[in-house]
Amino acid sequence: MQAWLPRRLSKALNTTLPLCMLGTLLFLVFDLQAGAWLARIALLLYLLVQWPRQTRMAKGILLVVIAMAGVVVWRETHPIPILLQALDRLCFFATFVSSLGLLRVSAMRSRLVREAGTTLIRQKPALRYPTLSLGTALFGVIINIGVLNLFGAMVLRSNTLKAAGGHDDIQAARERRMMLSILRGFALAPLVSPLGITMAVILANMPSLTWATLAPVALPTAGLFFLLGWWLDWQLRPGHLASRVPHTAPPSLTPLWQFTLLALAITLGVFAVSIAAELRLPVAVLVACPFSAILWMALQRQRLGGGTGLPRALTLLGRHSRLIFGANRGEIAVLGGSACLGALITPLIDPQMLHEMLLATHLQGAAMAVAAMLLVVALAQIGLNPIVSVTLLASLLGDGVGADPRLLAVGLMCAWSLSMISSPFTASMLVLSQLIDRSPYRIAWRWNGLFFVLVVPMLALWLILVAKIL
Repeated sequence: MQAWLPRRLSKALNTTLPLCMLGTLLFLVFDLQAGAWLARIALLLYLLVQWPRQTRMAKGILLVVIAMAGVVVWRETHPIPILLQALDRLCFFATFVSSLGLLRVSAMRSRLVREAGTTLIRQKPALRYPTLSLGTALFGVIINIGVLNLFGAMVLRSNTLKAAGGHDDIQAARERRMMLSILRGFALAPLVSPLGITMAVILANMPSLTWATLAPVALPTAGLFFLLGWWLDWQLRPGHLASRVPHTAPPSLTPLWQFTLLALAITLGVFAVSIAAELRLPVAVLVACPFSAILWMALQRQRLGGGTGLPRALTLLGRHSRLIFGANRGEIAVLGGSACLGALITPLIDPQMLHEMLLATHLQGAAMAVAAMLLVVALAQIGLNPIVSVTLLASLLGDGVGADPRLLAVGLMCAWSLSMISSPFTASMLVLSQLIDRSPYRIAWRWNGLFFVLVVPMLALWLILVAKIL
């Protein structure tokens, strides 16, 4: 679309997403209605300009949103407040994705990130699963899905035939174990990351919950998920190849500790903004992450000589704004569109009818949470992204109908993690598939099949146990 636009207009349209971010912050932090309207108009322009470049799935979700908006106009006596609420939800998630995207840009340009990643890759086999898995979860807090490209590329560079002592079978075994470690580590993010998309979706649709109320349940759940993966990796290790593996000295852990402190500082910064400004955690992410990203980028640019590096960082963002903000188009459409659908569908549902339907299923407490988890995972196997299903279920059941809200939320978080390791259609699986040139079905269903078969009943039993404790 931008090919036929006048150059000055095209340049102005590159600022639509930053304007949406600014307007959303003005509305959420200072309650300025002018900010809300700035965000709404800017985001609609952004989606219009980016439409030709959207994926088929993103276009499909946006078309469903438009159709559902038409249903709301037809069915509701006063549709405007519902439509504006849905559009505000879309603006929020567009700003959320963009804020994390800025952090990802800073990380991908960081020498520290590359050095810390190399440290993880070069650990000895006995420690490779825990370091890679936990390292991926840690990096994923900052880089999100970019960690798969980063670590996956490092695995391919480090896992050469020469490094495997010239043995093809050792090279293949290393590739499989390291890629599964990365994938399962990335799947921990929905359960452990207070800055992630999953937490934003849950807290936006279940406002009675906070990170503090979910963490005591979510973190032990992530611990069980990690320990099962580590145990299975150890049990399935190719012991007959161990004697043929060349030994190398483990690298220094200094870069890894430095990055851990950086990630901790950014996370604590978000919590500090949340407490100081009395903002909900997802809103604090919108404020703290862009500032952290620009500061991080400024420190990187400072090495080029003189000054604070801040002018260079801002110049870099301005020069590459079209690519940086345009790269978020798919996530904004899918995540924001799913949030929109939740806001549009919820008013059309009769709460009394929903309550009666749930009673008819005889699903209560842990059974409801487990059923929701299994439904999301099953839908993911046929291509429905967990962003969509979790958003809709959280918005429909967000008041705790049939289950404690904490239990239901953790069940949905588990479902998101399970979908990431089992569905051939998720972004994480497709990224790894392209990196190592393996079928996503092979990675999801053959390589990871046994882990999935073991982890699903384990998490179901855990949710039942949690229900008795809560």
